[in-house]
Amino acid sequence: MAKKKRIIQSAKPAKTATKKLSTIDTAAKAKQAVKKSSVTSKSVKKKAAAKKGVEKTRSPQNSSHAVTTKLSRAAISALGKQTDGEIAKSFGVSIASVRAERQRRFIKPLHWSNWTPEAVALLGTMSDAEVAKRIGLTVNAVNFRRRRDGIAPFSQSIQSKTRTWSVNELKWLGKLTDAEIARRMEMDSSTVAAKRIAMGIAPQRKGRRARVWSKRELAMLGKIPDTQIAKKIGVPRRKVIAMRQSLGIESPVVVANQARWTPQVIAMLGTMSDTEVSRQTGISVASIRSYRVRHQIPSTVQQYRWTAETIGRLGQLPDDELAAELGIDVVKVINKRNMLNIPVFLA
Repeated sequence: MAKKKRIIQSAKPAKTATKKLSTIDTAAKAKQAVKKSSVTSKSVKKKAAAKKGVEKTRSPQNSSHAVTTKLSRAAISALGKQTDGEIAKSFGVSIASVRAERQRRFIKPLHWSNWTPEAVALLGTMSDAEVAKRIGLTVNAVNFRRRRDGIAPFSQSIQSKTRTWSVNELKWLGKLTDAEIARRMEMDSSTVAAKRIAMGIAPQRKGRRARVWSKRELAMLGKIPDTQIAKKIGVPRRKVIAMRQSLGIESPVVVANQARWTPQVIAMLGTMSDTEVSRQTGISVASIRSYRVRHQIPSTVQQYRWTAETIGRLGQLPDDELAAELGIDVVKVINKRNMLNIPVFLA
């Protein structure tokens, strides 16, 4: 009997071992089932993408860069016939991919045909948003075309913006505070103060005595910006402006801004790119473009036309070297390369 008990006790561990093996087998089978389901789900997604005609591939040069998108035949046939946004929405691709494929095939965008002589004649006669709504373009496209043609933006005339003061309203000046008059006339208090100072009327301060300016404080007017004076002497900036204007002293910021527009700088505008003028004069590109457009100076510099050969060189050389060879600004090379999702050249 003792021998039988020993045999039974020795057989128990074998049963537990078989149980463990069975649990391991079931876990392995479950993992395989999960892998199969994930593979089938991926294949379903690929088939759905293939139905749309979209196939995404990574650049062989560097897998860390952005994913490029190939367009289907249907999407390619719609280039130039529909807007880039409509094609991107219909075929489930990005607008940048549609634009890059269209430019690679030298197909003009749809909105180019919208610039009829009648549409161009609307520029400057109404707001850019209204023009865009009428001819079916974006506001940015209308704004770019208007600035390119040197047409000033639409705005109300100065006569219509000027507030006409009645006799009774003029009697309020000096008797009521500028803030009260501004509230009644629905305008800014600085406008009321400017009108009162122009007529030589002292302000109404409700029993408070007017601030007495020292000679040192008055000597700062027109020499440093109004904001710095207000901070130094501890008064609001509008009071510094009012005192400076009452003494007929011009703002130093305005003087400095006018001084940089010398005849030599103005002669450069339109004859070369705004970027080149900025590089030679030190004035920002935005200020140069704003001054040129405001004074209706058209740009005679032709826009650089990218060819298939020059586009193919993007990313093959450093951006600054390619810009020097093509004779254009390096910013144009960088923007074109980024727009086409071309990775930067890595030595």
